[in-house]
Amino acid sequence: MSEQIPPYGNRSELLDTGQWHLAVDISKYGFGAWLLPDSSLGRAPRVIIRQSWHPSEEGLLGRIEDAVYDNPTVLDDYSADIIVESDRQIWLPSTLYPTDEDCAEAYVSVYGGDILDVMVNETGNEKCAYMLTPGLKSFMQRSFPGARVWSQQALLRGASTQPHDSFKSLIDIREDSADIILLCRGELLCASTHIWKTETDLAYIILNMLQTYEAPSAETEIAFSGRREIRQNLGKTLTPYFKSISQKNHDLDGKEIPTAVYLAINRKERYAYHTR
Repeated sequence: MSEQIPPYGNRSELLDTGQWHLAVDISKYGFGAWLLPDSSLGRAPRVIIRQSWHPSEEGLLGRIEDAVYDNPTVLDDYSADIIVESDRQIWLPSTLYPTDEDCAEAYVSVYGGDILDVMVNETGNEKCAYMLTPGLKSFMQRSFPGARVWSQQALLRGASTQPHDSFKSLIDIREDSADIILLCRGELLCASTHIWKTETDLAYIILNMLQTYEAPSAETEIAFSGRREIRQNLGKTLTPYFKSISQKNHDLDGKEIPTAVYLAINRKERYAYHTR
């Protein structure tokens, strides 16, 4: 299932690549790409493609490559943010793992694979090492030279870098999975991805995580993002038990987009330091 811009006619206005910014979201569930205009253009963002597929490791790289090659606009010379949504990530202290190579070796020791496939982001005191499928990193380096590449967990962690006087949890709900970031006074305690089937599953996961890390619910702030109906229902259910619950709506020109895409394109410093 996909949504694409017409291959002819409207594409001419996109040819001035210096006036548009590309955002790409890649996961085992699908591929999405958007173009964001320079504010001086007075134009709306454009959806290039939103394509979904049945999640499977087998053939995933081929599906991603086909999505790119079938939409040549994606390959034009835009500045770009690429978000790789993976449920296989590890977080490491920067002081103990100072280089990307150190992080890649640690990742491979846990998940296996080739260190050349591992990507790394730094978020202050921590580094996040991740991969989605073999060969993806080299494909992106060839297809999107100079692009900034992020994991969705690193972007979510980066959305809450200010110290807090208590516990805070950022919970992003996606199709069949949810990312949970837990912080204590701004310091990272936990970053994890969980599979869910029902709202009850998510409620249990959240409460169990807080108990595991000894975070009292009455002292914990929760910020939900992602699937609107699910998070709003959870907010109503959990509100009596938490210090505060907020809902983050991440839209692009009135249309809901993945949280990680929103965070990538709205960073105060779009060219902030990160690693690839």
